Amino acid sequence: MPTTPAMSTRPLRVLLPLAAAFSIIGQTGSAPVAYAQAPATPLSIARVDTLLATNQLPAAVAIAEQALAASPRQFDVLWRASRVRVLQGDVAAPKSKGQEKAYKDAFALAERAIKANSVAPDGYLRRAAAAGKVALFAGTLDAADYVVQAKEDAERVIAMPGAPPILVASAEYILGRTHLKLTETPRPLRMPLGLGFGNLADALKHLRRATELRPGFVMFQLEYGRALIEDGNAAAARTTLQGVAALAEQEIGDDGRKREALDLLRTLKP
Repeated sequence: MPTTPAMSTRPLRVLLPLAAAFSIIGQTGSAPVAYAQAPATPLSIARVDTLLATNQLPAAVAIAEQALAASPRQFDVLWRASRVRVLQGDVAAPKSKGQEKAYKDAFALAERAIKANSVAPDGYLRRAAAAGKVALFAGTLDAADYVVQAKEDAERVIAMPGAPPILVASAEYILGRTHLKLTETPRPLRMPLGLGFGNLADALKHLRRATELRPGFVMFQLEYGRALIEDGNAAAARTTLQGVAALAEQEIGDDGRKREALDLLRTLKP
């Protein structure tokens, strides 16, 4: 039986193994809502964002490691380190111990980020992303609590007043992808594990919203195209996937996602 680490927002259920799914000041009415950020470290942890956007993962890893050693409780360091760990897992050998460790380390770092700042969306978004990766690694039915955690954290980010649209877009993507992944398993098998909520209609709704909030982002367009195929809407899927090739690569792995979009296009009848 898989072991699930403690989650900070709710008690865990026992997992039942069976035979598998990203600081501003906002406004609430007229009152500003501040998402507190710790001061930048001398190591310039914010540079990680630029490095990752330009496909420089090793350099981002080096900065994240140094920053963690120097400031192990700083919010900005913790959530960025969690993001870096997820990407390290993505480029690790599939289904390897190294990949599993990277994803679980990302989850633990996100939990620490939430403890450091429980009102900012970044920590919850990173925990949602890491939880989804752990669930995909283990299999969603064998890691049901991680799936539910991803759903709850994504919904929390979406509901936060003043959360930056780019973070909301990522939360919508995670939520949509969670629904889409769950539809691969018949609902009667999912229901005893608390996963009966997964459905294609919600997958489409959330993935479409992600593409609206962050247009031109390869990852979101690819998954929305996949959902359209599952919905039987070949014409819309073709239009969505054909546009992926011309999009700028903004995330590590976008080159592979572009190839995947082409592969999906080949499955569609003319």
